Amino acid sequence: MLRETVVAAAREAASVLWPVECAGCGALDVAVCAACRTLLVGGPVRGSVDGVPLVAAAEYEGAVRSVILACKERGGRAEARALAAGLAIALAALPEAERVRVPSSGEGMRRRGFDPVALVVRAARERSWALRRVPSARPGAQKERGVVERERAAAGSLALPPRAARALAGTPVVVVDDVVTSGATAREAVRALRAAGCAPVGIAALARTPRRLGGTLAWPAAAGGRVSARKSAQQPLAPTPNISGGQDGHHLRRQGR
Repeated sequence: MLRETVVAAAREAASVLWPVECAGCGALDVAVCAACRTLLVGGPVRGSVDGVPLVAAAEYEGAVRSVILACKERGGRAEARALAAGLAIALAALPEAERVRVPSSGEGMRRRGFDPVALVVRAARERSWALRRVPSARPGAQKERGVVERERAAAGSLALPPRAARALAGTPVVVVDDVVTSGATAREAVRALRAAGCAPVGIAALARTPRRLGGTLAWPAAAGGRVSARKSAQQPLAPTPNISGGQDGHHLRRQGR
């Protein structure tokens, strides 16, 4: 009881000196409120992309979208910890495997100075490897492109570094990304991993945006619900997985460890 009183008093004093509000809904005196934390772990939302199981922690909308954007732009530890809880749920629903994350774009790294997905992976206390960006003739952010432009820009843009390729050859891997959007980056990540001799067995994401995915994709109506096929009304594309990779540690995860 005494401890709770002291913590509450400390928070009240801090709110006066350093005002803070929830990144998801704007509630005062907390970086991510309890209600928004619940939304971040609203899944797992299951589906599949190109035959690879996909599990997202939540839908990319409302407060979930706001918290993810806040983490990506400010790199807040509180936001990263809240998102890490959802990532843990997504990873737990997939086969045990090495984690490989999709890195931020070069422009994103220069602007932010950090990799948001790596930040969340570390907050989840997970070890991961990272894909690397290959210099592209089509610079710019994917979010500014349409479906076709995303696909063209992503082609050949990722590779697994030699050291990671040697360590992970023949190894099952789970791709980790923040948001599954058009699927272009995911497809490229899976291609790069397979080219390096890895075996993608799952895709874990903080959130998904099903309406932006092209092609025929298997999405359940709800977590654990009936799977149905969706068809993009704008631009049909082949099924595409969205994956992200990281290199927060260099020790391989072993089965049953």
